[in-house]
Amino acid sequence: MTIIRAQRLTKFSVAADGGSIAIGVADEEDRTCALMLPTECLRELMMTLPEMVRRALQLQHHDPSLRLVYPAAGWDVERAAAPGTFIVTLRTPDGFHISFALSAADLSHMADAALEPARDVRQHQQRSVH
Repeated sequence: MTIIRAQRLTKFSVAADGGSIAIGVADEEDRTCALMLPTECLRELMMTLPEMVRRALQLQHHDPSLRLVYPAAGWDVERAAAPGTFIVTLRTPDGFHISFALSAADLSHMADAALEPARDVRQHQQRSVH
């Protein structure tokens, strides 16, 4: 296996047909290279990165409760094409945004949890519309 010890990310690019992406990095000697991935891998990467960061933070700080938390700068709620489903998009001050599909019941339970004093909102069941 080839190991590249990247020191920083440089840039990314998307193929003209959207079929692949390249993630540029620079190594310890400032040599650049790119990791090319088919776009199908992006979902897997997005789902894996938060867990990687969570584990690294917990190990670095010897604290199993740590997780990466971003401040929210805004949000949108819109109706999805699927009946009874809403798309909730959260945005951070630096431009990151992510969307989730939620049912009306999910949104209601979240609102109820936010209004409940002194109760740990993590106690609420995880729900999925899929």
